[in-house]
Amino acid sequence: MKLPLFKMKYTIALFTLILICNVLRGQQNDTLILHQAISKYDTMVYTRIIRLEKDDSLYYVEDYFQNGQIQMKGTYSELDKIRKEKYWCNYKTNTKQGLFQTWYENGNPECKYNYLDGKKNGLCEEFYSNGQISDRGYWIPGESKGNTRGMRHGNFKGWSEDGELLYDFDYDHGLKINPVDTNYQYLLYTPSDYKTDTLKNYPLIIYLHGGSHRGTDLNKLYAYGIPDQIYRGREFPFIIAAPQCPVLIRWSTDNWFENLFDEICTKYRVDTNRVYLTGVSLGGSGTWYLAIKYPEKFAAIAPISGFTSHIDYMYKNSNRLTDIPIWAFHGAVDETVPVEETDRMIELLKGKNGHLKYTRMPDIGHWIQWLVYPGQELYDWFLKYDKQGKE
Repeated sequence: MKLPLFKMKYTIALFTLILICNVLRGQQNDTLILHQAISKYDTMVYTRIIRLEKDDSLYYVEDYFQNGQIQMKGTYSELDKIRKEKYWCNYKTNTKQGLFQTWYENGNPECKYNYLDGKKNGLCEEFYSNGQISDRGYWIPGESKGNTRGMRHGNFKGWSEDGELLYDFDYDHGLKINPVDTNYQYLLYTPSDYKTDTLKNYPLIIYLHGGSHRGTDLNKLYAYGIPDQIYRGREFPFIIAAPQCPVLIRWSTDNWFENLFDEICTKYRVDTNRVYLTGVSLGGSGTWYLAIKYPEKFAAIAPISGFTSHIDYMYKNSNRLTDIPIWAFHGAVDETVPVEETDRMIELLKGKNGHLKYTRMPDIGHWIQWLVYPGQELYDWFLKYDKQGKE
């Protein structure tokens, strides 16, 4: 039997109302406008749509550029609704769950990650802005206390922006399987009296740059850190070596350090009892790692803002640092590498290392190196120690 037209309209309206009520009972929606600072002169405006599903208590979040192009899509178990964190850092109150994707403003994908309780888990991919994939590999959450992002475990491949395969590696709990012996190019500084005082041996600082300076152009290293100070004309009483890490890999990927160390100590008059190691971000992580691997080489180390939980080896062998003077630095509001990454190592070493110093700067972000390397205090502190840790 056919319903009269007015009854049909009434039935459709009632069905629609019931459907809307059911949807509203199952979820809660918010739409926000976010202003993320790109520089002090401008901001990037995003539209954020948040759906809280009552069935699973998860936040389904989408961010859109001003032109309407989607920028981010992800699911969170904990969410600060107004925080627009960078995709590579699970920061504080934002805990990602499941698939997390970001896009460039031109519509090409930027990253596609999988998360478990805020840590990378499973297949993860990154892309260049032209759409070419740059990195693909597998992660596990990591079991060590304080792990904030997971670790590489399985096959990893990396490509250039033109699509050339740059590497094809296998990892085990963050460390590359079968690392190769290799040589890295480096900047080298000698003190002003090096050529005239031919009988003197000089202390050595090995400086490790951050991730943005990887590649084959040594001039990139002058942008910040100790090379920046050298470029400005500052004089040091040290020989200073600043190697360059190849693109897309880390200081812990291959066996390069011994070759560099042997070459510098052979070519130059190095006081091998006074060798110091420091680095920032990627280089801060490398500083922790190399000191654990080669504790007999260093008189003191100064890691700045580095990840420490991405390699099980570092956590399990932190006791190898107990006899090395350490001065660690980290900004408390660092949104690129969480301060907990350094907190974790300091807690492991408290009561075991008699020369442990930690400068945890409040209200300072990932640019903390600009407060460390231009000063004098770190260099004076280095010179207090020889390889036996004696002042």
